[in-house]
Amino acid sequence: MLYFRALPVVITLAFALSACAKAEPRKPPRLLTNEQGCSITIGNQPLDSRQIPVPKARACVGPYALVLPRNYFSTQTGPQHDGSFSLALEYPSLEPFKPGERRNLSVDVSIRTVRISYDYISAFEPAEALRRIYTPMVPRREDPAESLETRIQGEAVYGLTPYYVDMDRVHAYQRANGWRETPSDEDNVFLTDWFVSHDVTGAIDQIIKCTRREITESGAEYRDGKMVKNNVIGFARCEQTFFIEAMGTIVQLKYPREGMANWRQMKARATALLVDNSVEETEK
Repeated sequence: MLYFRALPVVITLAFALSACAKAEPRKPPRLLTNEQGCSITIGNQPLDSRQIPVPKARACVGPYALVLPRNYFSTQTGPQHDGSFSLALEYPSLEPFKPGERRNLSVDVSIRTVRISYDYISAFEPAEALRRIYTPMVPRREDPAESLETRIQGEAVYGLTPYYVDMDRVHAYQRANGWRETPSDEDNVFLTDWFVSHDVTGAIDQIIKCTRREITESGAEYRDGKMVKNNVIGFARCEQTFFIEAMGTIVQLKYPREGMANWRQMKARATALLVDNSVEETEK
């Protein structure tokens, strides 16, 4: 009998707690302003990446406010809560994924993603900004795999100058430091081939780092016109980095290795997305 007398009290308490939860006010949106005076509003409520028509989202790249439909963003809802963001296009079309297609990110969607990130670094000259990318930091300055000068220059590929890893130098460096030697065979995925382009003065204006040529298997195949993962372990990728001088911004793209043949289109698309959809804001 005690159980039945206590039951109404428990039910009443549950309703009271439920009412309190419902009565709790929603957190208001937050205004984030970066050092260059660009501001965005970050909502504190879940957003639906499947929404159609697709709303636009605002992000900051230094003093520039970038406005694009939400499905261009990796999250397909806009910037993260701290204001950081990257864009995600589908390879090989270089168009955004359908709204909600990245909601539960599958391996197949992930491997055909072209990810674009922008980093405002106007304090550096273009040559200096790129030099920092292909020049190793002090702790790894002697590593022959981390420098153009200690790599093997090859014949031009897609209009790019390749620099391949000199495994003899790498092994000598590892032995000198008492380390275990990195395998030289095609299964070694920790080293990358480097490819550079030059401006009219002969200075390096771009670098692309890709899964080594010894790894001939891409890790992907096409089904019904879409790139998907196959049964091979791993996936061949490239990382392309260049500088948009007019906006003081370093651009980095990550995409399937076969996309390197279209590096010019990749560069043009990433540049246009920022340049054509941004407005410079007055510093506050």
